[in-house]
Amino acid sequence: MGASSEGAKANKEIKNILIKLLENYEEFFSRDERLNSDGIRLYKRVSYFLHLMDNKTLVNLYKKSFRNPTIENIIEFAKYFIDAENIKISTLNNIYYEEMFEFNDVNV
Repeated sequence: MGASSEGAKANKEIKNILIKLLENYEEFFSRDERLNSDGIRLYKRVSYFLHLMDNKTLVNLYKKSFRNPTIENIIEFAKYFIDAENIKISTLNNIYYEEMFEFNDVNV
């Protein structure tokens, strides 16, 4: 398997993890809008796939969001991987949904 196919697979896996986190907001986030223990366990899997992508900008953004796993920081990181069509509108309240998808042309 070549490097580019590993990067494409990693991108897809990260996208799937982020969609799962955001679509299951009530399961993976606490009342103070931070990742709970199950959410952190799932979000940790992103680091493995980021290593395959070898993108320092995304690694730094991930580290920032992991140190302070608020919904805002997770959304900021997620903007690089997912579009509005991939998230069910009912999963996030309208404030976060609108904030998250203000612009969609940032995808990697």
